[in-house]
Amino acid sequence: MKKAVFVLIALSIAAVFLSCTGEEVSDPPVTSEQETEEPVNSESTVPEDEITEETAQEEEPGAFVELCYATSVNMPEDQFGPENVFDNDPNTGWVTMPGAGPSEGLFFSFETPIHIDAISMQALPESNSIAELYSVRLYINGISGPYYDIHREESVSIDRKVKSLFIRISGTGYHGREVPENGLCYNGSLSVGISEVNLLVENEYGQEVPLQIQPVTRVSGSIQASSSLDPVEAYNPDFLFDSRSDFGWSDGNTESSGQGENLSFHFDQSQRIEKIKIWNGYHRSQTHFDQNERVASISFGPQGEDGSVYSINDTMVPQVITLETPLEGQSFSLNILDVYEGATYKDLVISELCFFDGNDWFQLRSGEGEVRKNQLLEWAQNTDAGVFIDRQIYARIWSEDSNGEQHFILRSNGSFIIWKLLEMDDSDETMYADGNWQIIDDNSVRIFGKLHRMGSYLEYAYDPYSGAIPPPEVELDRTTIFTDILEFDGETISSQRGMFEEFTF
Repeated sequence: MKKAVFVLIALSIAAVFLSCTGEEVSDPPVTSEQETEEPVNSESTVPEDEITEETAQEEEPGAFVELCYATSVNMPEDQFGPENVFDNDPNTGWVTMPGAGPSEGLFFSFETPIHIDAISMQALPESNSIAELYSVRLYINGISGPYYDIHREESVSIDRKVKSLFIRISGTGYHGREVPENGLCYNGSLSVGISEVNLLVENEYGQEVPLQIQPVTRVSGSIQASSSLDPVEAYNPDFLFDSRSDFGWSDGNTESSGQGENLSFHFDQSQRIEKIKIWNGYHRSQTHFDQNERVASISFGPQGEDGSVYSINDTMVPQVITLETPLEGQSFSLNILDVYEGATYKDLVISELCFFDGNDWFQLRSGEGEVRKNQLLEWAQNTDAGVFIDRQIYARIWSEDSNGEQHFILRSNGSFIIWKLLEMDDSDETMYADGNWQIIDDNSVRIFGKLHRMGSYLEYAYDPYSGAIPPPEVELDRTTIFTDILEFDGETISSQRGMFEEFTF
């Protein structure tokens, strides 16, 4: 993977797209694993005829969340992050950036699938800064599911094993009241928030109870890499702890192997580490994984000391490493001792890391992502980008033989999304692109990432970036890697490559 050059994605993905008041699918896939039932309760010694409501509550089933992120998060992120929906506190929750609402979403996944009967949730109450939330769309294991009208329905049935769930905001009391023919879908600065998410499961007594969900804990600290690939906006080491397995850290030595690279972790307070979970390689697709280097062996230990050596399997399945001896301290180092050779590139990639202290899984929160977000917002406020950053832009497309629509969001967290739907006389075409962006000057940005195209011959509806790879029997169209330059002023946004029609607002 050369500087500013990306590998071809073999993973084919498709999308279903609607207008401003309708749907955008969200941003990240996670690797699909073989579905096996997850035990959700420990063995009970209570006789059946002695089961009481109090006994059942004491033995409520629980599960660890493996990955959890949101496409848009207000600042400060530790106050408005997605993990707040699992804290049983109605006064906290996940909150989007101001002006962001429908089409943004919350994703979480489990280590192994769990049978979920139903889902219920609470929205944060309407206020001067929060718009009233009406409805959401559920994506279960990567496939579009039911709408959930929060005001009218106490819960929505799922009744299946769930590996991943994406909750996409659909309708609010503020956003999308006036849908323009072209331009900004949502003029204003209100956010949207979800307070609580409850998954209902059946315990071993046959009672429907809330699943006690334990999210990954965020622990403050800092991380330093021996090198990082340019642009750093795409390969910064703090992407190792963002819960998005399609982003990650890559070493910056494009002409030599990643062997000898290292990562240093410093926590603000002493931590105990018994296990490490690693998403080895580049999880954006199987092709990314194959063509870039992966870790074959590491040493891990206290900073400044010789660490113990561990072998890593060459697989996209997340791996748990049990340390030879539990470690305690504030500073640790991970050294790359050997690598699996990439088919094309010499860039070493690790997509995600997580630590276990004996009770909980935790990740390091460096705060660097929020620093970059503030820098991008400061740039935007001093340019014409301040009009549309974090807001969805919409355009209708009309011609003699086709019609359709296109949407675009440039997010202050450094990501973007474009989707386009064309209906023609003899076929339909859907285009979906997402990835990272970087500033070129005050009137242009560079976007780079994945481009997905889907033809009308598809018979199976699949929504990309909702948490899973589609079933193998589904025939999808092609996916490619792309880069483009977007130019804008106070009224238009255009693509140098002609990926989409000009947006006006």
